[in-house]
Amino acid sequence: MKRFSKFFLLVAALGVVALAIDYWNVTRKERLLSNAVSQIGGRIGSIPSWPLGTEYRITLAAFPTPGQWEQLKIANKMRGWVGIAFEDCELTAYERHRLRRDLERCHLFVVQDGKMGPMDGAGTNRANQ
Repeated sequence: MKRFSKFFLLVAALGVVALAIDYWNVTRKERLLSNAVSQIGGRIGSIPSWPLGTEYRITLAAFPTPGQWEQLKIANKMRGWVGIAFEDCELTAYERHRLRRDLERCHLFVVQDGKMGPMDGAGTNRANQ
């Protein structure tokens, strides 16, 4: 019985350490995403539900520069649902292709005339883990 108690305490301690590391990793990625969005001049909002995942809603008014683009790719690594809307942006076919290719785990939207709709063929891979 004593051996079982020690084993249970060890497993519980390892579980607490694993949760702490996971929480640190999630908050680090959230900080990186928030910084990337603010550098582009966009807005970000979220509905947190750690450790299950979070819903992130991002609105951008401009296509990112190459340096900003690399930082925005962190959105693919977020746990949960990530929606990115491009508001008042005229996106070229190449930019749309690049968005779909590099942000394949995100749900992409365009806002035209105040109405939001999905970007053509975007958000088909919905399993953000």
